Amino acid sequence: MGASEREAKGRCFSSMVIDTSFHPKPISTEASGGSRIHRFTYRFVKAQTVVPSASLLNGQLHSGDAVTVSVEPGLLALARGFILDLTPTEIVLGVDHELCTESISARLATLQQSSRKVLQVVFRIDKDELFSGLGRIRDNLAQLFYADGDTKRLNLVVDLKAPVFDDNVPSQADVPFAQYTAHLNANQRQAITKILSAQDYALILGMPGTGKTTVIAAVIKTLVAMGKTVLLTSYTHSAVDTILAKLTNVDFGILRLGNVDKVFTPSFPLCAVWVFGVTDVLGLGVRSIQMYKNSHLPIGKPRRR
Repeated sequence: MGASEREAKGRCFSSMVIDTSFHPKPISTEASGGSRIHRFTYRFVKAQTVVPSASLLNGQLHSGDAVTVSVEPGLLALARGFILDLTPTEIVLGVDHELCTESISARLATLQQSSRKVLQVVFRIDKDELFSGLGRIRDNLAQLFYADGDTKRLNLVVDLKAPVFDDNVPSQADVPFAQYTAHLNANQRQAITKILSAQDYALILGMPGTGKTTVIAAVIKTLVAMGKTVLLTSYTHSAVDTILAKLTNVDFGILRLGNVDKVFTPSFPLCAVWVFGVTDVLGLGVRSIQMYKNSHLPIGKPRRR
């Protein structure tokens, strides 16, 4: 995805140049925390050849976010680092490699097989999606091992304690069980019965084509009919969208969290779905909200509570 396209999604700053008037203070070991990432500090502004656009604060990048610095077309990930400061017109980065414009210009000339150096080196600054994602996973796992952490989940996930199931399982003749499972086979209905009786968790194992997605859709309809709220999550956006595609003609709303450009909107043909573009899922920093097939309603970032 090009820089301009990613910038339109709020995940990149394109057409940035180094502000040569910026003279950062020397980086001390204490200030950098001994980190090898923050070895150099640079301030970037929009290139003068670019028509002034919206504020840099309108995207999904914020102070403290991990980023990568590149030069299109061939010098990708020249440096990585973090956003130290962000204003409507400027961004200050702490990075791990020196960004020498003369050296970069010479490399660009070599790539382009030109004898003339590039007069102005234009950078793109991308949000480091992989770093932030892995960092959140690491922090969530670490929470299990803290003294005041989640002991129950620690026993289940780490110590592999067997899950507990209720003895009083719902009858397959009960409503809404019968209403939403009539089209399933005996094994699928048995799986749903096991899910509804779980106190901790239940795992469904099946070969491709055995109807796991169909079972999950039926479970969601059944639980909502029982007055419960359901959180559907997966490792990929496509897996979530595949299940939502089966929730057609339902009489309840669905709130879809994720990057708007990664959500497959045709999978919501006949149900009321609100899609949030989230900058920080933990803090619910919302960039925009879109209700498909009706309207687009941009909203501001809500206050943290």
